[in-house]
Amino acid sequence: MPLSRKIERDARDYDTTQLHSSGHGRTLHRDYSAHFFRWSFARRLIKKTDEVLDIGCGVEKPLCRILFANAMPCAKSYTGVDLNKLKPTDHQHSTLHGEFNVAERYKELLKERRGKPFDVVVHLEVIEHMKVEHGRKLLKACHEVLKPGGLMLMSTPCYDGRRHAANHIHEYTVIELQKAVVKAGFVVVKRFGTFMDIKELKRGDATVQDVARRLGAYFDNDALANIFGPLFPDHARNNVWVCRREK
Repeated sequence: MPLSRKIERDARDYDTTQLHSSGHGRTLHRDYSAHFFRWSFARRLIKKTDEVLDIGCGVEKPLCRILFANAMPCAKSYTGVDLNKLKPTDHQHSTLHGEFNVAERYKELLKERRGKPFDVVVHLEVIEHMKVEHGRKLLKACHEVLKPGGLMLMSTPCYDGRRHAANHIHEYTVIELQKAVVKAGFVVVKRFGTFMDIKELKRGDATVQDVARRLGAYFDNDALANIFGPLFPDHARNNVWVCRREK
């Protein structure tokens, strides 16, 4: 049975909400903690020889900091784009484009790179902040700037027909987004939950429930929501998608 969807909350094309460590990192909860694990997961899939495009990188550029935090970089180059203003960078491996709508201007990136595509495109918690038609353009842009066989890493909430964050313009159901991703020319390689409702653990087998009980002696429910989320993507509040551009 298809989920019912309320009329869109407003007529905005884009929501430009950003994550700030100074504002969001003062309390511990599953939503904020999930960001750390997403960035860590992306880093593991990015090779030292990869050229990375980070869409919706944010003014603090956390993924860039993680990729180049140590003496041995985790990527060859990093390009960050955002609808908001970005401060210039003198980092030798980084290029930034503020007030840049990649869905409309992706050809400019390719021109700047003399037609050379990216190896990995990342957009975490981005596609839900725009209208559906812009989301389609975003996925097309990702496909066009990626090399054949390149990876697109995406995360977004899973709309369940009931909950919808106030600053999200359109939250997708899993089926809805999968259709859009495939139509854009991608193959879904893997999908992980990022955090879940603890009550959903009852869907797990006895072993999972026993591990959750034992970990619960130390971790609170917010931490457990992140730890067990990847095991239950269909019952998670948020998913990370690993997609590959078809050759």
